[in-house]
Amino acid sequence: MRITLLQRLGKVSAGDFGAALDGVLSNLKGELSASTRLVGFSDNGWAKIEIDGEDCEILKEIISRELGLTQTDLSQIETQGNYSGIVRDAGADLEVDIGIEKPAPLNVNVSLKALRAQLCDGKPLSGKEIAEYYCLSAGSRATVRITRLERSPRRLEGWLADSQIELFSERIASRLDRVQVFDCTRQRLELALRRARLERDVISVESGSLTTHSVVCKLGTDAIGLIPRLGSMLRKSELKPFLPRRILAKCRQW
Repeated sequence: MRITLLQRLGKVSAGDFGAALDGVLSNLKGELSASTRLVGFSDNGWAKIEIDGEDCEILKEIISRELGLTQTDLSQIETQGNYSGIVRDAGADLEVDIGIEKPAPLNVNVSLKALRAQLCDGKPLSGKEIAEYYCLSAGSRATVRITRLERSPRRLEGWLADSQIELFSERIASRLDRVQVFDCTRQRLELALRRARLERDVISVESGSLTTHSVVCKLGTDAIGLIPRLGSMLRKSELKPFLPRRILAKCRQW
């Protein structure tokens, strides 16, 4: 059985990505009678794996829940359906890639109007400002709800899903700064935290994908102050601050 994961290389080396994927798949497999193998990448860069063995269907469900699977065919998409994806572009609008490659690649467009309504109470912020405040940078995970589907001409429009809004709400309510890290494996990130001696400034690391992570700062720790120290160890990665106090001041109350 071959499946396409909602996971991309980004700027991570194929060797590091493969090692990170193997480690996660091994943990997910546990005692199941099944094996997995990375067989390559789709035209849009999504990781493709082969699953074999008696328990391959069970393992597929576990992998789908933990790592996510792409929706490769437009015919499988339903209006009002919720789909996870990766932000491809954060300009005037938000473009989210949920994996559609048939009959041709197509992203979900979340309009500036929708972003303003959901994330800043209609304030006239630009798409780039909203993306910056909420760290909706290219490469970040995002879940969308399809609101309009046209097959001729092909077009997909959506809003951020309720689960995505709830995630933002929980992060803002905590009042804890975060450093969002892109294009980095978790192993490399944790090593960098140790080398920069930042363990005492950090509560935990939450992974959105194999190559994107959220470093949760302790109360009173400033994410902007951590970025130069951590960034010096992760020169090939992109680091962005998620600042609840800035969102509350610039966007909306949560």
